[in-house]
Amino acid sequence: MVYRGRNRIRTPWLVGIAIVIVASIALIGVWLVLRSNSVPDDPRAAARAKALEAAQGLEVFTIEYPQADQGAELTGAREALARAQKAFEAAQSELGQIDATAVEQIAAAFAALKEKTDARAPVEKVMPLADELREKLLILAAARP
Repeated sequence: MVYRGRNRIRTPWLVGIAIVIVASIALIGVWLVLRSNSVPDDPRAAARAKALEAAQGLEVFTIEYPQADQGAELTGAREALARAQKAFEAAQSELGQIDATAVEQIAAAFAALKEKTDARAPVEKVMPLADELREKLLILAAARP
């Protein structure tokens, strides 16, 4: 009989493969830990997004309202104001946790702006209020707790 040696897998290859597998698992583990410890989600991000949406609605209002002074209907301006106010009111309580004083001022400014719009106040009286309100909303939208 002819003696044949066993086909051995070389031990260094097994050790090398094991090291690569362990290192890969360790890297994946470190990546998962770092990813989970990164900056937590901002719980008020949605509220700030609504403040930004309200500010954008007021921007449309500032375009539409002067056109009404030139004989156009107030429908577009009123709708833009209503959308802006609705967006603000949807997040009002959450925004109050960021800056309660500013939220109260904004709510009062919305009421005053709506009143002036309904009364068809002159552009010179409405636009400064709308611009100031829009600026306050943008500041609130950018605020970090």
